[in-house]
Amino acid sequence: MMLYLDMDGVIADFFGGLEKKYGVEHWKNLPDKEESIFNLKYTDFFNTLELYPTSNELVLFCKNLAKNNFGICSSPLTGDEHNSAYWKRIWLERHGFMPKVSNCIFTRQKQKYAVGRIDGSPNILVDDKPSNIDHWNKCGGIGIRYQANEDSLEELKMNLQAVYKD
Repeated sequence: MMLYLDMDGVIADFFGGLEKKYGVEHWKNLPDKEESIFNLKYTDFFNTLELYPTSNELVLFCKNLAKNNFGICSSPLTGDEHNSAYWKRIWLERHGFMPKVSNCIFTRQKQKYAVGRIDGSPNILVDDKPSNIDHWNKCGGIGIRYQANEDSLEELKMNLQAVYKD
């Protein structure tokens, strides 16, 4: 069983980064959200993101729980896959969060990794986006929704421990 963490919204403050980049109090105040995100293409935006206060504790907990089966499964920007994945990886390395290279996945189709390729066992994805969790679960994985700036890290840790005990 693999344990994957999403980056944006889970360990990297994507929306806080948008607010800072565009000088708005809340990202929902951006006049054109799609254009604002489009303008991130071909930049190092993902390497500028801040950690959440819980990021270090969450990653350490997951690495200890899953051992060599810890990974990252994060979506790159559409139309900027190689560049945004590159800067996400640099960010992971800079913060000491980089898993084994084979466990670092950048894809918009996360559900393809919901089950183990060899034995079909369910993998875990911790993600803030409900549709990612829904797709993951429908494909046989165990999706756990967690948004770092809203949800309890302690509750997430208990949920992950429960999955590993079963």
